[in-house]
Amino acid sequence: MQKNELKSGVILSYINLGLGTIIPFIYTPIMLRMLGQSEYGLFSLASSAVSYLSLLSFGFGSTIIRYISKYRAEGDKESEEKSFGFFLILYCALAVLVFICGTIIANNIEPIFHRGLSDAELEKMKTLVMIMTFNSALSFPNSVFSSMVTAHEKYIFRKLVDMFSTVMAPLANLIALYLGYASVGMATAATIVQFIMLPLNAIYCTKKLKIKPVIAKLPRPLIKEMLGFSAFSFIGSIVDMLFWSTDKVILGILSGSVAVAIYNVGSTFNNMVMNLSTSISGVLTPRVTGMVIKETPKDELTKLFIRIGRLQFIVIALIVSGFTVFGQAFIRLWAGGGYSGAYWIAVLTMFPLCVPLIQNTGLTIVTAQNKHHFRSIVYLIIAIVNVVSTYLVVPYLGIYGAAACSCVAYVAGQGVVMNMYYYKVTGLNIPLFWRNILKMAIVPAGMMVVGLILNNIYVVDNWLSFLVGVILFVGVYVLLMYRFSLNKYEKELFSVPIKKIFK
Repeated sequence: MQKNELKSGVILSYINLGLGTIIPFIYTPIMLRMLGQSEYGLFSLASSAVSYLSLLSFGFGSTIIRYISKYRAEGDKESEEKSFGFFLILYCALAVLVFICGTIIANNIEPIFHRGLSDAELEKMKTLVMIMTFNSALSFPNSVFSSMVTAHEKYIFRKLVDMFSTVMAPLANLIALYLGYASVGMATAATIVQFIMLPLNAIYCTKKLKIKPVIAKLPRPLIKEMLGFSAFSFIGSIVDMLFWSTDKVILGILSGSVAVAIYNVGSTFNNMVMNLSTSISGVLTPRVTGMVIKETPKDELTKLFIRIGRLQFIVIALIVSGFTVFGQAFIRLWAGGGYSGAYWIAVLTMFPLCVPLIQNTGLTIVTAQNKHHFRSIVYLIIAIVNVVSTYLVVPYLGIYGAAACSCVAYVAGQGVVMNMYYYKVTGLNIPLFWRNILKMAIVPAGMMVVGLILNNIYVVDNWLSFLVGVILFVGVYVLLMYRFSLNKYEKELFSVPIKKIFK
């Protein structure tokens, strides 16, 4: 039964990943045209400002799953229910704190954003922040119930709820837009979806799993242990927030809602690349952890690191090189001419992001070795440097300055420093890894140069010519990579399924 849960959960994860990739491509251009550039920028800015409130979870999300799973494996239902009660009370208290902090932010919108926003925008921003704050507060107790479902390995229900959210959120947004409620309607629609998910998860936990929260005092050493476990998850949350939200907040303060809108469109393409990369490496976490626990030789870990990195590079290099060639045309056709600057935002942040994405197996190895503390500290430092430099540069270079600062931060921290760490401390053969990657990079780099030259000769101005160009690009890429870059293992990985289909 549990194997069926796991298998079905994996299948549903990929379906949800597909929906999460396809739906935004259909939904976003409709939403952008209905909402307008300024209104969309305002909505994105409010969302980024409120996203800081998620830090008030203090990294306890993974802690819930870890300890509930532990007690469940030990058959200790009493401790499980006490922990459930402890986290539910804690998160309800944190939800109240979120609401208080969000209210403070809403009442201080004018002094924070008066330089970049008009009076009407400031008033609407205040309303948006209050609605989104309520949404964020609701998500806190909901996350406890959903973590309980995950800890009990009920993947089918969890993924179905995720799929419900993936589909219903944009659908509810479009209904709100058609009714003429603009950004305020979108924020309200998202809150309604969150409100529906909370009782769904709560009823499933109490009725199906038959687990009820028990309010009891936990031993102080256990609470201290939980805090220690969540500390570095909390640092990771801070880093993510500094990288993915602060740029937009700074642009809102200094440049206005239109700049935020353009920057937000550019950054959405990075999310797609990240999702594809982690979907490949995520399924390997148990295997890598097992290899480390069994003290597998470092040469074997390097082989796995290189093998997975090469597979990730094949996919990521296609997306990045293809976007570099066709990105300007795509954004013009998809989002409109007013978002042309989003192309350079995407390119400046996408290229350096490739390094950690093709090396995220290294992160799994480092975590399994319990050596991930250094990474967390390094990422925190470069995130802070990125925020400071962005604030100083934006008044002169605008959105491109913000993207350039992120680019330099990625290269310095996630590229140079972490590669030295993988080599010196973790024991991975980094020079061998990059020799492999650089050989494979010849094909996408060559195609990118040729594609950019052809862009100056043939102008892609409609969806038909765009699709023809993309299909030709992908076809040539696959043929050249298969002929010149893939090794025997990789060729078999791609050719065997195709041969089975033809048979």
